[in-house]
Amino acid sequence: MGRIQRETVAEKSVAILRERILSGELSPGTPVTEDAVAEDLGASRATIRQALNTLLMDGLLTRHPATRVLQVTTLSPEDVRDIYRARRFLELGGVEAAAHASAEQLARITDAVRDLEKTVHEHDVTGFVQADIRCHVEVVELLGSRHLTTAHRHLMEKLRLVITATEQQEAQVRENLKERLAVHKEFAEQLVSGEVAEARANLAARLDDAEEVVAAEAAAVTAQSAGHRAG
Repeated sequence: MGRIQRETVAEKSVAILRERILSGELSPGTPVTEDAVAEDLGASRATIRQALNTLLMDGLLTRHPATRVLQVTTLSPEDVRDIYRARRFLELGGVEAAAHASAEQLARITDAVRDLEKTVHEHDVTGFVQADIRCHVEVVELLGSRHLTTAHRHLMEKLRLVITATEQQEAQVRENLKERLAVHKEFAEQLVSGEVAEARANLAARLDDAEEVVAAEAAAVTAQSAGHRAG
């Protein structure tokens, strides 16, 4: 029973740290040490070591090349472009698979867009980002592969290291929420109606645009992290 309890604490620690990283509370480049986290969460160092190793394997933490201290991962523009290359294979493949998808599978795409629409009405930028990610995950689900879906979820999670909304980003995103929603709704309608070529073009254009924006954000974050280290 004791072993189960320790595993439960480790899992909870992973969940807490993951949320702090993905919410931006722990920004890219922030050192994360066993001692500090153990004291903060009231857990043993062994438990926290296990939690940190999980986040390290997930790519949310990396070791500083010189000090070997764990820190929140900083994605470079090259990292972002590599992730988008992988996203194109997975998501555009999902679009192609839509031609053979069941009505239930396609309904999940429509449901995801409804969730997106709800966040727009509520002016919930953070919720919009999460619902947007769900829309893309549901497309990959059309491939019917648990392994590919899991790989895609990890890719999207790593991107959140860059796209976590800052106050400035929130203002920028809020300006075009309705426009982005309209494009998503058009995409869902194209998939459901069997217009695969049109849906593919829709998604490909959005991925191209998003890659440029996120790569630019990654460059800014990288420069900021480098400035903090120099200071």
